[in-house]
Amino acid sequence: MSVFSINSIANNLQATQQVQRTQAALVDTLTQLSTGLRINSAKDDPAGLIAQELLRAEITASNAAIKNTRMANAMLKVAESGLGEINKLLNDAKGLTVEAANSGVMSPEMIEANQTQVNQILNSVNRIATTTNWIGKPLIDGTLSAQNGGATFQLGTDVVPSQQYNETIESLLATNIGDKNGKLNDLASGGKAELSVNPALASKILDSAILQIATKRGEIGATQKYTLDSNIAALENSVVQLTGALSQISDADFAIVASELARNQILLEAGIKTLGIINQTPQYAASLINA
Repeated sequence: MSVFSINSIANNLQATQQVQRTQAALVDTLTQLSTGLRINSAKDDPAGLIAQELLRAEITASNAAIKNTRMANAMLKVAESGLGEINKLLNDAKGLTVEAANSGVMSPEMIEANQTQVNQILNSVNRIATTTNWIGKPLIDGTLSAQNGGATFQLGTDVVPSQQYNETIESLLATNIGDKNGKLNDLASGGKAELSVNPALASKILDSAILQIATKRGEIGATQKYTLDSNIAALENSVVQLTGALSQISDADFAIVASELARNQILLEAGIKTLGIINQTPQYAASLINA
């Protein structure tokens, strides 16, 4: 009787342990199937977990850098649109100046009418310079001048100078646009380049101002095309590659996991049945002895 008891206890413990291990494996496979992930906790793959989290951090940073770059691009579009409007106004002023120089035909009243329009154009230039802004930040009134540090854009995944870009836009108020010959405000009534006084000087100042604005627009366009747009493309490609690498490390292989699930289900069912048989064996043996 004791032989049956000792063997049954040992066999029972062994079978119970096997059933428990199978149950744990079954839980793991069910977790992988429900989450779609091979690594659900550090114990699943310690080294893989480290690589997984580093890749996730890089992907998050890359997506943030893409967002930063797009916002910088949008901001520069606003600034460039303001410059474009000023360019149009200055072209109109150029036409009015050339007309005013035709003093053989133009009467003083006609020239004064052109001067009135130029005055309004200068007021509009100042208005555009002070109202062109991005989320409340003025863009072309000198706020982003080199002296004030310009605007720094974070374009990379690491906060280091090599992954940042700085854009400066000098003041486009009428008192600052021009060259050594004079500034735009000199074209106003009473200025040294007033149309009735010196249309030739007014024309030179306008030529310089138009070139100055157009040059800055070209610089902004080049920044958008070759710095910001290319940065977005590179970051998007990087995110695709990083996401693929993360998938290879962390995603569950459904074919393998499904096979493991079926295997563990069979083993668990067999283990439970075996455990039942082991528990019944001593009783069966005892019944034979009693018989």
